[in-house]
Amino acid sequence: MTKKTTSKWIDLAVKPHFSWPNKHVEIEFEKRKIVLQPGSADRSCAVSVFDENGLSFEEGGKIIFRFLSRLSWSENAGIEELFIVGSNMPKRPGFLGKGSYGNSGWAQIDPWPYLYLPIPKSEKAERALAVYREAMSVNSISYAFLGFFKVLNILYPTGKPQVEWINANLGEIKYIPEKNRLVNLQKTESNVGSYLYQQGRCAVAHAFSDDIINPDSYLDKRRLESDLCLMKAIAALCIEKEFYIMSDSSYNEYTREGFEDLPELLKKFETDDGKVIYKPFKKEMVMISVK
Repeated sequence: MTKKTTSKWIDLAVKPHFSWPNKHVEIEFEKRKIVLQPGSADRSCAVSVFDENGLSFEEGGKIIFRFLSRLSWSENAGIEELFIVGSNMPKRPGFLGKGSYGNSGWAQIDPWPYLYLPIPKSEKAERALAVYREAMSVNSISYAFLGFFKVLNILYPTGKPQVEWINANLGEIKYIPEKNRLVNLQKTESNVGSYLYQQGRCAVAHAFSDDIINPDSYLDKRRLESDLCLMKAIAALCIEKEFYIMSDSSYNEYTREGFEDLPELLKKFETDDGKVIYKPFKKEMVMISVK
């Protein structure tokens, strides 16, 4: 029997589509230590997980991916996975070279004062965040659209209830530009849900007929790009309403109602040796600051 290879650290190089901390950050996640590493001229931004007893790539990768799905949802932006390695430094994760993957277009910033990391209440909710992160991270309009539609597939196995859900919830689309796209579609489409399913989801997933999204068609890509923002908003609305995961803006509104222990909200602390550590927000933190 082959012995399972493990490492104390599992390190994943990433290319974030949002501002990344400019110094090492530590976060406890699923009873293990997560470290976010900043990028530099020769190093990739990285996410690492530590376990003194060792982790396989499967074990460590799952933990990191679940963490990234929650972070990506909170930041409303994707994050590309570049490559994964193991390391065994006793006190720090491995440093990962930049290679030829290119740079993130976002600046590195001082670590967030607060960080919202939702806590999904079911396996399906966890999966919805993973699918949503993947859709935000791919460099393809077609596959991003299909990815956002897959969120509805977690809820319903077939097209008819997916279409019905979309049509029943279009009235809750409220932000520009997705609302503008919806208004324009309603001028020509009597059934927007069916349009998004047939001319979007099915047209991307299939290739056997003329009624498809042709990768060589400029007009097809332009139309799907216009629909993409609406499909993303629908997927996010589904996650909020059906899987009970608040968006960052919804969570901010929720926390204005009063101060309680908030396990999803992490507060930044700086230690005497310069480390940045995030801990769950507790009511006594407010009481101490008031005094």
